Amino acid sequence: MKECEVNTTSARGFSGTDFLLLLMSLIWGSNFTAIKYSLEDLQPLAFNGLRMVIATVMVVIATRMTGKDLRIDPVDRWRMFGLGLLANACYQSLFIIGMAHTRAGNAALIVSTTPLFTALYGRLRGRERFTKRGIFGLLLSFGGLVLIVFAGRDEVSVGDTLIGDTLLIGSTICWSLYTVGSKRIVHVYGSTKSTAVMMLSGTPVLLLLCTPALISQRWSSVRTVAWGGLMFSAIFSIALAYVIWNYGVRKLGATHTAVFGYITPVVAMLVAWPALGEIPTVGQVVGAAIILVGLYLARSGVITLSPQPAKEVVEESSIGMTP
Repeated sequence: MKECEVNTTSARGFSGTDFLLLLMSLIWGSNFTAIKYSLEDLQPLAFNGLRMVIATVMVVIATRMTGKDLRIDPVDRWRMFGLGLLANACYQSLFIIGMAHTRAGNAALIVSTTPLFTALYGRLRGRERFTKRGIFGLLLSFGGLVLIVFAGRDEVSVGDTLIGDTLLIGSTICWSLYTVGSKRIVHVYGSTKSTAVMMLSGTPVLLLLCTPALISQRWSSVRTVAWGGLMFSAIFSIALAYVIWNYGVRKLGATHTAVFGYITPVVAMLVAWPALGEIPTVGQVVGAAIILVGLYLARSGVITLSPQPAKEVVEESSIGMTP
């Protein structure tokens, strides 16, 4: 069994990695509005398939530009293939289909459980430990998200959305397993190369699932604003954000990274205000404040145990180009 080191970064002040994760949350929060515009003209599966192909090409190009190849140790091939399927085929398919069969409120609540699933799985795998402060912060942030949903105008229901809710729960579990499972991989190969290889593993499978929609899509009717939303989603919310996510997992640990997902609905709410005319309620503003307090507590209450790898790719010099 490999020795472990304790990652104490979470106990320090706001770091450069935290800044990148905050940027990721801003991108993902803005992505909801971009998707809303795009899906007015594009079928969900056609949108998803095309943006994943574009994102995969972008990450592969970025990897090559940093001077890295895509070769990996044979012992890691099946693991990376499995993780690629989890994040880029299973998660993406379950998420987009689940979104089409449930309400926005349900989706927000279910997706927000990602940090909790990640924390639980990380603890079961012996990868992370939590102080009482960390546990309280996780639960407090989740409570703030619940307040945002129920104080908003999106309906939450039980029963008639069972299929969609079940699919979204499955997508959340897939992403949590991917996050914890990729910890050693990104520590060994670096975030950009790991993301590229795992996207190359999962995107072709997703593309097969999306082929009927891509063929039946009326491309001539797609407006410029829809293309803009698709490109934003592909380049920023998938290509750039996936690399940042894996970099965060490598530097700070799975739960510390996943906790930033609580900021996403806050950003989405703020972006939708001027872009879509969706004015937040007082309850939603209070919920957003609670989330930020919970995030502060959670990030200082997680202790990550990092395996000492046989080789480690030092990637900080490339973060300026492709974080």
